[in-house]
Amino acid sequence: MRPEFIVAVKEFKDYLTSRRFLLIFAVLVLMSIAAIISGMGTYNDQLASYNQNLQQVAQSIRGFQPEMPSMLLVFENFGTSFITVGWLLAIAIGFDLISKEKESGSLKLLLARPTYRDSIINGKILGATSILIISLLATFLIAMALLLFGGIVPAGEDLARLAVLFLMIVLFSITFLAIGIAASAIAKNSTIAILLAIGFVVFSLLLPGFTSSIADIALGQAPTMLIPATSGNGTASGAPAGNIMISYSGGRNNTVQMQVNPDYTSYENMRSQITGAVDLISPTSDLTGIARVVVNGQQSTVSNNGPGQFDFRERGMSSPSLGSTLPAILPQVLALVVMTIAGFAIAYAKFIRMDVR
Repeated sequence: MRPEFIVAVKEFKDYLTSRRFLLIFAVLVLMSIAAIISGMGTYNDQLASYNQNLQQVAQSIRGFQPEMPSMLLVFENFGTSFITVGWLLAIAIGFDLISKEKESGSLKLLLARPTYRDSIINGKILGATSILIISLLATFLIAMALLLFGGIVPAGEDLARLAVLFLMIVLFSITFLAIGIAASAIAKNSTIAILLAIGFVVFSLLLPGFTSSIADIALGQAPTMLIPATSGNGTASGAPAGNIMISYSGGRNNTVQMQVNPDYTSYENMRSQITGAVDLISPTSDLTGIARVVVNGQQSTVSNNGPGQFDFRERGMSSPSLGSTLPAILPQVLALVVMTIAGFAIAYAKFIRMDVR
């Protein structure tokens, strides 16, 4: 067996006997179960309301179709639970992956054996990633079992959306695992490592609330939204196309034609780009945007429709398919991948050059 796999198996077994890991895993499972049960209750209530409205419409109003709640509503709270506390399991696995070996002195004994350092760090990362993925899979399967037990059977695109959601949760968790391992490699001991890892978590949770302020500081005060209209193509009402008619008093004779300031439009576009770029640095913000598209069925990671409702639910219009909306989450996916690679690269480079004397 290759040295990497020997180290990975050892790490895997150590986690299975770790009380800390088992306790955090149990808490995550219980929270996921509570989230699924809560989501099932909300979904059943909305479904009952939908059926009641459907009967009333059939008897009174024709040509109107009430909005049907999506069964993916059940997983909205599930996704939220991972956004708020799902990182805890990944951080618990990674923050002392290397620092505990330094503190106990076992790292010296490990490196004294005829094993290359890259085999050791690769094996540790492989073992930690394996136990994390298996834990997430077990949690997801328990959630699916509850769903089936409650008589809710996902099929077709709903099943595909759930599969994509699981993959995104795995990527999100591995990102925090990489951050935890990087902190473990950088820090002198486990205490400093956990502080560094938790610091990044706090940064990730708080950053979305400051993106608007960051954009305001970068761009300064916004230009005036409306300015007096210039000449343009006329419309049926006599106002240039795209202009706004503002009446002060006395009817139409006292109106002023205004138009949107092009500088204001450019300002808002730049502001949107800055806030979007800053949000990408936060893994929690990335998963939140991904969930809006994958679970809520929205077309954009920044839009916010009612819970459990897809876009374009009006009669005669179909909700956007999963395939058509996946490009919208590409920036968030790439951001998570980049942060994951960066975390593992830092841990690898630090471990290779680590002085254990």
